[in-house]
Amino acid sequence: MKKSGEQLLCRYLMFVVSLFVIAFGTSLSIRANLGSSPISCPPYVLSLVPGIGITMGTLVFVMHALLIGLQLLILRHRYRPLQLLQLLVGIVFGFFTDLTMWLTGYLQVADVSMWGYALRLTELLCGGAILAYGIAIEVKCDVLMLATEGTQVVIARELGKEFGKVKIVTDTLLVCLGICFCLWFFGRWRWELIGPGTLISMFYVGYMVRLFAPRLGWVDYLLAYSRLAYSWHAHHAAP
Repeated sequence: MKKSGEQLLCRYLMFVVSLFVIAFGTSLSIRANLGSSPISCPPYVLSLVPGIGITMGTLVFVMHALLIGLQLLILRHRYRPLQLLQLLVGIVFGFFTDLTMWLTGYLQVADVSMWGYALRLTELLCGGAILAYGIAIEVKCDVLMLATEGTQVVIARELGKEFGKVKIVTDTLLVCLGICFCLWFFGRWRWELIGPGTLISMFYVGYMVRLFAPRLGWVDYLLAYSRLAYSWHAHHAAP
């Protein structure tokens, strides 16, 4: 079904909201100090390298730009120019990443007692749930997607594999890349950067996305409202 201008505007606005929610959930998970989510592993580790002077948000954008380049290499002449908007999405998401890392700075958990670890796990699960909710909204908007998911979709289609299986493989590769960065720049595997929370996120976030996806009635309501508003405007504007 062809979407009206109002519907598209509503979808894009909700998409931007979903980017902020995803960034906030990711940052909150990181503050638990149990390990970042798989997709954020490489930029998060690099952002902590002494003397690098580059924010995590900037590194997130660089990673997205590289993934878009990978899409171009895979698809070549079949790459749709509209998908270059993923670069703009990467800029916005990188900004939201830096913003939410600043907003959640006071939520950093350093307590190593039993109650401290319980608090860490709670924060990790809350962050993962928020991240999953943002992803569910992103999918519901059906306009654009982050370059990470976009690359996974391209690979899945080209190889004729299930998206879920491709996502597990690519997430694992990103975690391995993050571990390599840890060993190279810090001389050891730092568990607070890539740890049990990373493994939990690989499965927990996907489960929560499936849980939230059918429970986004407010998104359908907003889209239906924008459609009705467009119809009313078109009817009353007609001569």
